[in-house]
Amino acid sequence: MRATASLVIAIFVFSARALEKKCDKLSTKELLEIVKNRVDEMEQRKNEQNCKCSGTDQTKKVAFHVNLGSDIRNLKPKAVVIFDQVVLNIGKAYNPSNGLFTCPDDGVYSFTWTALTSPNNSFESDFVVNGKVVAGNRASAYNDKEYQPATKAVVLELKKGDVANVAAHGHYAKHIFHFWSSYSGFRIF
Repeated sequence: MRATASLVIAIFVFSARALEKKCDKLSTKELLEIVKNRVDEMEQRKNEQNCKCSGTDQTKKVAFHVNLGSDIRNLKPKAVVIFDQVVLNIGKAYNPSNGLFTCPDDGVYSFTWTALTSPNNSFESDFVVNGKVVAGNRASAYNDKEYQPATKAVVLELKKGDVANVAAHGHYAKHIFHFWSSYSGFRIF
């Protein structure tokens, strides 16, 4: 903010001096109007450049990260995994009471989910958009004495109103361990 103000003052002084030398017949009011117009032009260019660089409309920010609040065992096939511990939910597109992400605007989105399962268990899950499976994830610790994680990421083009969620895959959603299991998503552009 201070740098911008200093820049504006420097431009004003420099422009005023340059214009005085070239246009000694202009009044101070006319000089100020010319400088004001120049500053407005620079501000407009800066805003246009920021929009081009950011890649997204700043009014449509969407990002969430949620953890699992407690262990879940033996989910039924296609049951939604409800990650209920909200860490971040910009845009409020994720609903922690039902586990559903409802797309607020057309765009490209990135989603990642991690499942940690306990020894001698597994947790297989799907990423579902509008009822259609688009990716799967398998954390398996069968015949293993260690906890095993699995992470999957997907990048999808979604339309406003599309619904996305993590769901149990078949009868293989035996145990997902709390806290270390999470789900996140954000709008890319």
